[in-house]
Amino acid sequence: MLQELFLLEEEKRNTPMLFLLGAVAVAVGFTAAYMFFPSELALIAVVFSAVPLIFSLTREFMKDEEEGLPHIPELKNYFSIFSGQASAFFAIAFLTEASFEPQRTVLGLSGAAVSDAGFQTILLNNLGVFAAALLLALVIGSAGAFVLTWNASVLGVFLAEVASTDPFLALAFIPHASLEMLGFITAGVAGTLMSAAIYRKHFDSETWIDYLKLVLIGVALIVIAAIVETA
Repeated sequence: MLQELFLLEEEKRNTPMLFLLGAVAVAVGFTAAYMFFPSELALIAVVFSAVPLIFSLTREFMKDEEEGLPHIPELKNYFSIFSGQASAFFAIAFLTEASFEPQRTVLGLSGAAVSDAGFQTILLNNLGVFAAALLLALVIGSAGAFVLTWNASVLGVFLAEVASTDPFLALAFIPHASLEMLGFITAGVAGTLMSAAIYRKHFDSETWIDYLKLVLIGVALIVIAAIVETA
């Protein structure tokens, strides 16, 4: 049922409802993981939360690639779902004693944010995450849903950990963290569109220049985020 609701609201570009559905997907995914796979809760919760997104996002990507639709509405849909998921992971991590050790130790946003790393270190670290998201989405295609949900879990858990000691400090991380995550989301979108283009054998220069522009926009977001973080 959730995947049909995602598809319906994505077609309607209903971003508030997509935010809510993203949160519901995490709540359902976490509950199922807690009941059936408690020993692997942190990872299985991400997988279960991503599953309802796979069909709807893949269909939207395939339609976008085939018809050459503008990417901004798709990014809005994607970011709305991400925001709902991140909010749900934040609430779960903040209000429960669930262990999210993989999210706490993963190299990425949390690893750079909690250190005193300089601009270059943070930038290179986040560009590495960006490249990994792009490559994973390109190779697997529907991996965009898992990239989205994993990053949402990392951000939500990290902010919950910070907020548990200093709520105002958590708010300070939101500006650059949002830019970083939007950059990673752009990588997932670009990679999945490239995967769809390869599947359809669309190798014309206009199509790939368009996707290159999307990648460059994502890189620019990562750079701006690093500047904001170290300013």
